[in-house]
Amino acid sequence: MKKLFLSFILIPFLFGCTPTVKKGAELSGTVKNLTSGIFVLGGPGGAKDSIHLDATGKFTFPIKDLTKVSNYYLLSGGKDYAPFKVGPGMKLNISFDAAAFKTSLKFEGPGSDINNYLIAKANKAGQMNYDDYKLEPAQFKTKQDSILNAEKSVLAAAKKDDANSPLWKAEEAEVLYSWANNLMMFESYHVYFTKNEGYKVPEEFYAFQKDLDLTQSAFLGSNAFKQYLSMMVQKSVSKKVDALKKADSTKAINTGKLRAETAQEILKNDAVLDNYLFDAISSDVQWKDIDKDMQENIDFFLGRCKDTSLTNKLNSTIADWKRLAAGQPAFEFAGKDMQGNTVKLSDFKGKLVYVDVWATWCGPCNYEIPFLDTLESDYHGKNIVFISFSIDEDHAAWMKFVPEKKLQGVQIIGEKAWQSDLCLKYKIMGVPTFMLFDQQGKIVTVKMTRPSDKATRKKFDSLL
Repeated sequence: MKKLFLSFILIPFLFGCTPTVKKGAELSGTVKNLTSGIFVLGGPGGAKDSIHLDATGKFTFPIKDLTKVSNYYLLSGGKDYAPFKVGPGMKLNISFDAAAFKTSLKFEGPGSDINNYLIAKANKAGQMNYDDYKLEPAQFKTKQDSILNAEKSVLAAAKKDDANSPLWKAEEAEVLYSWANNLMMFESYHVYFTKNEGYKVPEEFYAFQKDLDLTQSAFLGSNAFKQYLSMMVQKSVSKKVDALKKADSTKAINTGKLRAETAQEILKNDAVLDNYLFDAISSDVQWKDIDKDMQENIDFFLGRCKDTSLTNKLNSTIADWKRLAAGQPAFEFAGKDMQGNTVKLSDFKGKLVYVDVWATWCGPCNYEIPFLDTLESDYHGKNIVFISFSIDEDHAAWMKFVPEKKLQGVQIIGEKAWQSDLCLKYKIMGVPTFMLFDQQGKIVTVKMTRPSDKATRKKFDSLL
């Protein structure tokens, strides 16, 4: 099961003061009853920072180079969590009492309206949990409808400094399409949680789809809206693939091309279609090498899209990935081993190097550990080294985990988690990620197969 709820990705921040906020933003405020005098602030990009209060409980924190509205969060005491939004030019004043975090959290200043609404939404709207997916379809929809109505009520009552702001249009879509996404995911998660293989919901369960408008480009600021578009297209693509395979099981299928054709059938607004195709191709490029089929899909998008901001961004992304293509010299990276010694990729030049980028808290990473151990044992004494590079933010957890699990190979940890040189240089957006480097210090692939994949051994054997 890949995702049930979306999570925030974090970025690093810089401490200091700035008199003028242009592309960035500024956060300040006062916090009471925070025992340690520290709370966590996170946002897009992969890391998090601790905000230290002064002797009076105040803090000031600039966010530099912020060019679009982004999701951030506060974490107090390791358990109290609240998401909020920050956009260019915002100067938000944040206050809360750590002893009553949810009820005391308050935002003031430009941008405070949307964030105070998000607090109210979290506190007043209905909640769902995994057990809801065990319900019968009608019961599940009734609960989802109740949550939807509660969230619509909070949205309608919210104080809006500018009701025409794109933030509010995006939030309108977020409420509606979060509801729709939960309904769309019900069947697969019901099967997962009830172990009722082959279960199918009645077709009338999906009647809600006909009332949803997929032509609203103003909704593109909503992740839930874009997730819904993706699910609708993928559902249709899956049916077409099944039909094609049934007709001829040996026929090669360019699923990217089929996806683009299907999206054109479903998405009738050019801006919505272009943004969907951009997101889909960007995801493909992130996880797969650019082969003939993918290049055909890229060329199709670049040929039809008139939005230069999207085409320029995709071209830039592709150029970055081509720098990480097979045969390119590897970027250096380093980490610390269990004894605190610095270990670099270049230390192993002359050997084939298989790198596992992982974290102790990552379930799929842990699943691969026994397979990785077997690989390391089977290839012991051969001209290959196995490096496990942890992106754990909790150094103590890593120090405990490695000896407890008796992990083999070269075990190192990055100093800045998601913002380590390795993650930034190799565009790591998820774990586990596996990479392979040849004996000359060049890239074989930064999208290597996992230890559990039989193709991994075949690749090793071809290069040893």
